[in-house]
Amino acid sequence: MKTKIMLSFTILLLAGTLVACDGDMSVNQTIRVEDGETRASDLATVNGNIIVGDNCEVRGDCNTVNGRIKIGDDSVVEELATVNGKISIGKNSRVRYEASSVNGPIYLESGSEVARDVTTINGKIELENARIKRNIETINGHIELLKQSVVEGDIIIQDTKGFSSKRRRVKIRLEDESIVEGSIIVEDRDVDVTVYLSGGSKVMGDIEGAEVIEK
Repeated sequence: MKTKIMLSFTILLLAGTLVACDGDMSVNQTIRVEDGETRASDLATVNGNIIVGDNCEVRGDCNTVNGRIKIGDDSVVEELATVNGKISIGKNSRVRYEASSVNGPIYLESGSEVARDVTTINGKIELENARIKRNIETINGHIELLKQSVVEGDIIIQDTKGFSSKRRRVKIRLEDESIVEGSIIVEDRDVDVTVYLSGGSKVMGDIEGAEVIEK
């Protein structure tokens, strides 16, 4: 799994520095997709943001290096990835593939959905009445599932071997009848993970390598 996440971020870093791009590419500028607009190709920035409005469709990936990605409400996009930036996904919007960040948080608003994994290295992951259809994977990010959010796969705290030797603490909070349909798995013995369950929230599978506190 570590190989998978690092490979995807390496590809992103290389893609962000390419002069040629199959879609829209900018350096030191923001790419904007206006409300109701459809884009048929990838969007990529270096030192710039990607801002997608409401009721939009992007039929390509959104990649940034040193920039944030903001998806408005009721929009559909392919895949989201950033290095040193935040990702926010608006209400009732859908990501057809993955959302990933190296250094930055990922927020999913009410009714939003990611069809595959959500991953960070250093960044919080927060869902508010949202759904992830596969896994949440992180190395050093707190996780919050609020207001009946659902993770259909596992929550995985990845092994940091090769990244850091420092002992870390990660908090996972499930509130308001939120559910993890799979397991919570801690792969790294050098991280202290605490799982907080409240408001009827549940983990349907096993909780491995973490302390559990129920309220």
